[in-house]
Amino acid sequence: MVINEIILKNPLFYNMEKEDITHILKCLGGVKKTFGKGEFIFLAGQSEPEVSILLDGKAQVVRESYWGDVMLIGVLEPGDIFAETYACMGAKVIPVSVVAVENSEVLMLDLNRVIRTCNNSCAFHHRLIFNLLKVVANKTAHLNKKMSYLTHKTIRGRLAAYFLDCAEQALQNDYNYFENKKQNPGKIEFTIPLSRTELADFLCVDRSAMSRELSNMKKEGRLDFAGRKIMLLSNFRGLF
Repeated sequence: MVINEIILKNPLFYNMEKEDITHILKCLGGVKKTFGKGEFIFLAGQSEPEVSILLDGKAQVVRESYWGDVMLIGVLEPGDIFAETYACMGAKVIPVSVVAVENSEVLMLDLNRVIRTCNNSCAFHHRLIFNLLKVVANKTAHLNKKMSYLTHKTIRGRLAAYFLDCAEQALQNDYNYFENKKQNPGKIEFTIPLSRTELADFLCVDRSAMSRELSNMKKEGRLDFAGRKIMLLSNFRGLF
């Protein structure tokens, strides 16, 4: 199996060398699978969950209600790990669906080989288990953060909470933050990973109503936007 940058930099293989990853993937029975646009990688209620890494393409994690309403749980980009929580739970079938929204390639790992030390006494097996625990913990924290958005009763409240978290993350990743602040005082720019429709689904709000709220916030001078690019202005702080 070819070890590309997506695999090398994946948190599941943190602190491992390329040759070690090649060896451990063989021990874990790693298999690459391809999916066309619109195909289900996992189908709720039918597919058995496996620890999976999206190597190429884009996918969405969705949950469908009894009446057919679809809730977007998350968007997957290359390098993202998914289905690991349900696999670790020992679930026979996965309760959510994962659908490819572009032609995608996925690396799937046998959880039974992950959580049990292999017969070859692989030196990095314990490191892999530790990394997996960190991945699950981070996913739990992310889910808790999403739930905190939904505690806001208004669309404006949910948007503001989400944008504030995105802004904080952008500032943490911006090594030139203080220089940029001198050039644009009172402004914070960042790009969200979701389209307008995906954002509405993620926040569990009506898309049209959300668009109107965004326009109102723009008119009030609280923010500006162009596509996925968001700029929070000084008046934004008045929302909290």
